[in-house]
Amino acid sequence: MSSNDAYYLGLDLSTQQLKCTAMNGVHDIVLEEAVNFDRDLPEFETTHGAIHDGDTVTSPTLMWVKAMDILLDRLKKTAVAGKIRGISGAGQQHGSVYWSKAGIEKLDKLDSSKSLQEQLSDAFAIGQSPIWQDASTTRECRSLEALVGGPQALADLTGSKAYERFTGNQIAKIYNTRREAYEKTQNISLVSSFMATLLLGRLAPVDSPEGSGTNLMNIETHRWQEDLLTHCGGSELRTKLGLEPVEGGNALGKINPYYVERYGFHPDCAIMPFTGDNSATLVSMNLHEGDCVVSLGTSDTVLVYLKQGAAKATTESHLMAHPTDPTGFMGMLCYKNGSLTRQHVRDVYASGDWDQFNKLLQVDTNGKTGFYYHMQEIIPFAKGIYRFENGEPVTEFSNPAANVRAIVESQFLSMRIRLGRMTTVESKRILATGGAAANTALLQVLSDVMGLPVYKQKGMNSASLGGALLAKYGTVDGVGFEEMMQRQGAVEEPELVCKPDLELTKQYASRVEEYVRLEQSVVDQ
Repeated sequence: MSSNDAYYLGLDLSTQQLKCTAMNGVHDIVLEEAVNFDRDLPEFETTHGAIHDGDTVTSPTLMWVKAMDILLDRLKKTAVAGKIRGISGAGQQHGSVYWSKAGIEKLDKLDSSKSLQEQLSDAFAIGQSPIWQDASTTRECRSLEALVGGPQALADLTGSKAYERFTGNQIAKIYNTRREAYEKTQNISLVSSFMATLLLGRLAPVDSPEGSGTNLMNIETHRWQEDLLTHCGGSELRTKLGLEPVEGGNALGKINPYYVERYGFHPDCAIMPFTGDNSATLVSMNLHEGDCVVSLGTSDTVLVYLKQGAAKATTESHLMAHPTDPTGFMGMLCYKNGSLTRQHVRDVYASGDWDQFNKLLQVDTNGKTGFYYHMQEIIPFAKGIYRFENGEPVTEFSNPAANVRAIVESQFLSMRIRLGRMTTVESKRILATGGAAANTALLQVLSDVMGLPVYKQKGMNSASLGGALLAKYGTVDGVGFEEMMQRQGAVEEPELVCKPDLELTKQYASRVEEYVRLEQSVVDQ
């Protein structure tokens, strides 16, 4: 079989679904399929793929196992499975899986006449996996930061201060409150390495970008940090994690014979390290240094590719290992108040109409600054709506229509300021994605605030496509990821949407100092 006839499979186990994307050797998508947890697996009684109990948010681990059964059954009915030569993928970041001794033993001798669900029904010491939406580990976060000398010290060591959703703090909560279940745990996987473990039939390591989302990995060495491991899970946590993090692009081994016999996979199909959803999306976009991705969705996310020496850890950003450049970093900012908060302002001030909202974006905001934290914000840690006119707090602007431009300016100024704190390297362009990237008027304000041209990626970029690209990358010997993409001629240039008005950019630059002062006054309240 020539390399062009070979297929590569990317899986994405996200919060709400298990999706797969198969592509051929020239990167054309040949198959996409998805199992929706709420719709296809109603017996697990999830809402949007999760079970909420106050601040505790989990997903049934066995639901993910059954989703794999269903997805592979569908794949078997196509002509794709036997042609697949590599599999990689992505998992929702930070989530964790707790294998029992029986579970690890059963993985080694799977019976191809039975489903995974049948064989792994007692494979987990903890049946509900903590996921990224969980916010119940504040005590563990403060304890971990205190161990190393505060939030900045932990960020310098691991790339991020302690966050409730990060895996180390989730493990610490189980260690502190459910010791018996912890003792019965043979091994711990992340959601991403859990999928690789299923496919290999033995414990798979996490990749280094996933290690960056645990508060347990040294961001410089890509190795587990001993004092952090002991603090979060005692002396046995190292044994439970089992393996050190690995870099992307290195095959972990061949697919387990179970999948060859039951689903018709080729015995030479290689399993690569799986990564997190954000890093897989970054792979699918083939970012270069100087590219800045701004994803405008339910939450707003900023992603940048930073070379060694260009990145600085802060207590407001995440510095993560890069999925295809072992010495590089992925810088990330996450904002909870994205599209839903813009929508709220649209409903109040623009009669719920986006066209009216876009017209009101032209209203002058001179002397007016607003902070719109409809939900508890992460950057900065604040909640509520705050308005200032000529530096003084006001209940409402003298012209209420100014709220429309004020919220957009405020969100984008925050990105500009935080990006500057994270790296000294100047961005060259913005790649806009997410649902709100369809709004050109919004992107024009983004361009003006940042002083950069804004482009939109053509076609779809997804974590599962990133997984398929990582699967191929692991089968190509001695070739870097960028070279692999260039050889294929698969790098489609994004489309220029808007250029900045540099006079406006200067005005925004002059407002930064005042913005920072006012924001601090909000945080101090």
